[in-house]
Parts: sequence; C-alpha cells; structure tokens
Amino acid sequence: MRSVTPSKVGGQSLPVGRGDAEVDSTVWLMESTVAALMGAAVVGYLIGSISGARVVARWTGTSALGSTTVVVDGTGTSVEAHGVSPSSMQARLGAKAGLLAGTIDILKALIPTLVARLVFPDSPESVVVAGAVLVGHVYPVYYHFVGGYGISPLLGGLVVLDWRAPLVAIVLFGLIGLIVGNAYLAIESWPVALIPWFVWQGSGWLVAYAVLANAIYWWRSYGEAVVAYHSFRQDTRPWRQRVADFKKYPDYEVPDQS
Repeated sequence: MRSVTPSKVGGQSLPVGRGDAEVDSTVWLMESTVAALMGAAVVGYLIGSISGARVVARWTGTSALGSTTVVVDGTGTSVEAHGVSPSSMQARLGAKAGLLAGTIDILKALIPTLVARLVFPDSPESVVVAGAVLVGHVYPVYYHFVGGYGISPLLGGLVVLDWRAPLVAIVLFGLIGLIVGNAYLAIESWPVALIPWFVWQGSGWLVAYAVLANAIYWWRSYGEAVVAYHSFRQDTRPWRQRVADFKKYPDYEVPDQS
C-alpha cells in the first residue's frame, strides 16, 4: 500500500490534501501577480503613448511639431529640441496651449496610476503603470516612437505614488539653481532628486521608478543638457543677470509653420 506523507507549509504538517490545495493556491497567486504586472505594463504603455501635444495640435490645426528651438539662457544660446511635448505647443501657440497639453499628459499618468493603486492597494501595479506611461510618452507606439521628455506624466504618476517627492525635488533644485544662477539647473534637473528621496524612503519599487524616469529623461534631454552646461560654463554675466533668466525660461524661437 502506498504511504502518503503529509504536506508542509511554513514548516508545519498539514492534513493530506490541504497542503496540496495551499500550494496550488500559492502558485495561482504568483501567476496572477505576474499577469497583473504584465497587464499593468501593457495598459500603461498604450495610455502613455497618447500624446497631449498632438491632441491639442489636432484640435487647433497646428502642424510641424517635430523640432523646437529652445533658448537655454540669456546669452542667446539655443538648441534644437526634437521631442513632441507640451513645450512644442507652448512655442507655437503660447502658454495656454502648452498648459492644456501638459494637463492631458499629467492626467494620462495620474488616472491609471490611481486606478491601479485602488485596485491593487498593497501591490506594485501602480508603480508599474506609472513607469509604463512614462515609456509610452517618450516612445509612443502610435507615433513612430517619437514622443516627449516625460516631465508631465512623471508629475502625474508622482501625485499618486508620493506627492511629497516632486515638491521636495523641485524646491531643492530650485534653490540650487538660484544659488548658482542657472535656470536650466533649477527648472529642468529636479528629477535627479527623486532617486535619493526614494532610497531614503526605503521603497525598492519607487527607487526603480525614479531610476527609470531619470534614465529616460536624461537620454532624451542629453543634447539640451550638454548645450546648457557648456553655455553656463562660458557665461560671464553677473549673478543678478543670470537669475533674471528665471523670469523668461523657457524661451523659444517661434517656429516657422509655413
């Protein structure tokens, strides 16, 4: 007669049949979690691929969004930005159009991240959704993978994941930029502070999210950052004049839409 060994879960013997059921339940839960994470990534990416700038451009009949000349400081130094972002709309139609495009991009991250947080309150799905929205925003599948830089959806995701993080990061880099007299550093570089913030908070998933956000953002902004850095190194204007750049940053050369 075949002997049956009682199953063990957590080091304790369980009646025959019950251990098998609990093991099956654990396997199902793991498979379900993986499926949920993959689903969150796919949904987040597809939503993130919706471009607020392109939506506003279609509403307003604006074209030629592919390149925007950004004036990085008061010396007149400029750089070509090749992303399609709220800045693209601001350069062409003004601050209201840029704000509308930015709001769309913020909400496309905020809403699905919030839904994931409510549906999976103790799981990382919300972080995965927020990260996937970022990837979709910068590399949108609907537009030949040419998107923006990720600041607006980053803000949207952070509102849900940890609203304190962007406040701390923006204030910190605002002060640093003010001290050294560099508007680009003050306004564009705050995502860097997210990494030490989340390390301090002790959340591995959010640290990964901050690293992803910075990797995407700085890879996308590399050309602009290099130009801004070299311009700052060569800028001999007094501190007061450099700080005056804050009032008009970012500034754009009006694109030719003919």
